[in-house]
Amino acid sequence: MKYRKKPVEIEAVQFADDPDTLININDVLGLDPVNVSYEDADNPVLKIPTLEGVMTAQVGDYIIKGVHGEFYPCKPDIFEETYEPSGVRVDGKLLAEKAASIKHEIDKRSREEQRRKGFL
Repeated sequence: MKYRKKPVEIEAVQFADDPDTLININDVLGLDPVNVSYEDADNPVLKIPTLEGVMTAQVGDYIIKGVHGEFYPCKPDIFEETYEPSGVRVDGKLLAEKAASIKHEIDKRSREEQRRKGFL
């Protein structure tokens, strides 16, 4: 019998040794702590706790957050062969800001309604 892999949507960030990427790995993927080793100053590696133990990612590798919240590295050629953009992009900070804005507007309308009814 033949089997086909089910389509799965994952989150991933390509590892680069710069502050913005490291923040994205933490904020977008939720990998905490982000542990970069500089034992070889010319080749920093990201140490990732996985279900199989600690694995390392080289600069250029993708860090994937699986469907069950697990993390693992993936070489760029394998990543590009296996995954394609889903068209959905979630910016955690932007989403939080939007949610706060909506909550603020709802609270404001609620206070106005309470004042109109004489409760405040």
